[in-house]
Amino acid sequence: MSSLRAKVACLVALASVLATGCSGGDSGKNPPGGTLTQQAATATRAVTSLAFSLRTSNAPQLKVDSADAKLLRNGNSQGSVKTIQLGLPIQLDFVVLGKTVHLRGLTGGWQQQPLSRVAGIYDPSAVLDPDRGLVQLLSTAKNPSTKGREKVAGQDCYRVDATLAQAPLSRLVPGISADTPSELWISKAEHHVLKADVKVPAKNGGKPGTATVTFTDFNKPFSITAPAQ
Repeated sequence: MSSLRAKVACLVALASVLATGCSGGDSGKNPPGGTLTQQAATATRAVTSLAFSLRTSNAPQLKVDSADAKLLRNGNSQGSVKTIQLGLPIQLDFVVLGKTVHLRGLTGGWQQQPLSRVAGIYDPSAVLDPDRGLVQLLSTAKNPSTKGREKVAGQDCYRVDATLAQAPLSRLVPGISADTPSELWISKAEHHVLKADVKVPAKNGGKPGTATVTFTDFNKPFSITAPAQ
């Protein structure tokens, strides 16, 4: 009887091993970071619109404290940005249409200016530009390494550590002056970047800061029109 039980136990164990081997394959392994960033770049190139939010902490060298915007791939956008001008915090509401930006600040009224005059502070039209913004940021990410899986906004994501190039990163986080270590959360289902944490280097011996960017509302049909004067 004991011999029969031993044989049954062996069969159960063998079946368990075979089931494990056939039911998942490499499902427990994470894709390489380079694969994920290139998939994200490809997915972003096809995005027609999105919303993003930027929040910074302990990073006075950055030009923007926070920003929220809805963006279209053609460069049109609408949102607000908080910045420091002459030592004072200022919130600017903006609507970008082509090469023109409508601004509303301390005066309370809308002013129309060429986009080039304010692009040095922030140019939201660059974010979905495949040659300047998020696509380039992902395509040029250095040493991407997958660190695990996490959820962002309820979606399964891969967390990838990478060094992001200064030029495209500074268009997303104005004031970045060098290639910067960062973390990216890339959705498993659609390969969209849902979040980026940028490690802002310390200034004058202080503590390092952070800049967190979140992306939502991919391909939503936003309507962006000129504000009423």
